[in-house]
Amino acid sequence: MVDEYDFVIVGSGFGGAVSALRLAEKGYKVAVLESGKRFQPQDFPRTNWNLRRFLWLPRLSCYGIQRMTLLRDVLVLSGAGVGGGSLVYANTLPVPRSEVFQRPEWPHDQDWEKALAPHYATAKRMLGATSNPRLTHADKVLKECAEEIGKGDTFRPTEVAVFFGLPGQTVPDPYFDG
Repeated sequence: MVDEYDFVIVGSGFGGAVSALRLAEKGYKVAVLESGKRFQPQDFPRTNWNLRRFLWLPRLSCYGIQRMTLLRDVLVLSGAGVGGGSLVYANTLPVPRSEVFQRPEWPHDQDWEKALAPHYATAKRMLGATSNPRLTHADKVLKECAEEIGKGDTFRPTEVAVFFGLPGQTVPDPYFDG
């Protein structure tokens, strides 16, 4: 193990992983520290009702992927393991609506919607975002609810970072624009 590093990255979520990658690509010695374990496919709970495998609450013998941290004014949900928040973001890629950027909590020194738009586009491209072609019963219920309250035109399939190819079929790389 290397005793000296140029950079130590705390957390292996989206931000930490990308930062570590970019620094390593430039030739720096990088260490990434993570508080949780590396989960294998069989370690993931099939449902979030399996609390021991879903929640990270070691005092209650729960060693799952979802950490909850209660601060004075906010409850923070984060990933607990290698991959950080990427373990728990459900592959969804929502972009805030325009009115979100108009809220008083945002500094108004620039047009944040415009400033962040290219970064949302980059993330979607890099993660291979696509509309989910598989609507479930829950999706249909949500659509019906939206229609009942006069907002049916707002329902859309969720944009997700999931490749929906056919098993065994080779296709061009769907990520990073192929």
